[in-house]
Amino acid sequence: MFPLLESISTVMKAGYEAQLAAMVQITRTAVDGMEKAINLNLSTAKASLDASLNSSQQMMSATTPQEWLLLRSAQVRPTVDSALHYGHHMADIVSCTQAEIAGVAAAHVANASRKIKAA
Repeated sequence: MFPLLESISTVMKAGYEAQLAAMVQITRTAVDGMEKAINLNLSTAKASLDASLNSSQQMMSATTPQEWLLLRSAQVRPTVDSALHYGHHMADIVSCTQAEIAGVAAAHVANASRKIKAA
């Protein structure tokens, strides 16, 4: 009936579909990143619990204050290493997820521009 309105409607529909597809893919990427972070947190919590139990058992076996201090000082380095490892791993997860989201967004913007120009 009105060719101009049909043309505008087609362009708007193409734009909406492109935005919806982009949001779905970005959301999936974000959820995948959260899943990796949650898995890291769970494995870190389990390892921390095991280390804490082991540390407590060692500390209770000390018979002198000097032995207790030696045991305690020996436990500091692994704790620091574990915290650094966690931080690096979490930073990797965050930066990879950010890069994936940026890539998805850039691809969808380019795709949407092509679809809108074609319509």
